[in-house]
Amino acid sequence: MRPLAIKFPSSDGLIVTLLRAGLSAYAAELWVSRKLPERPQQRMVTVRNDSGPEEGTQARRRYGINVWSNDSVEAEQICLDAMAFLRTAANGQPITMFDNFSGPYEVEDDPQMTVAGKDLFHFYFTFRCSVRASNA
Repeated sequence: MRPLAIKFPSSDGLIVTLLRAGLSAYAAELWVSRKLPERPQQRMVTVRNDSGPEEGTQARRRYGINVWSNDSVEAEQICLDAMAFLRTAANGQPITMFDNFSGPYEVEDDPQMTVAGKDLFHFYFTFRCSVRASNA
């Protein structure tokens, strides 16, 4: 008997989509992606997957979320809003759970990013999510 072929979905795009939805109050001027845009914007969020390979049918993926804004209070609030939204966003298909949140922490960028002559403030938080595999 052959073992089941297990296939994990790419959760990075799902996290980006969830954050766009959860941060819709900032949507008019908020960049959310896996990478920074070519030209920095006033408000930006990047999704970084810090996970390794998984075995079994449930992957525990670790993510780091970077947030920049030209207002330090707003940057921290975007983090807090994103964390609050993600805590309730798992629907089981394929993300079953978000947990182990830490942060937000302020990060000192070197060199400092600026937009329109104004420095951007950078905050960071992490979390873990569980992702369900499917039979390939």
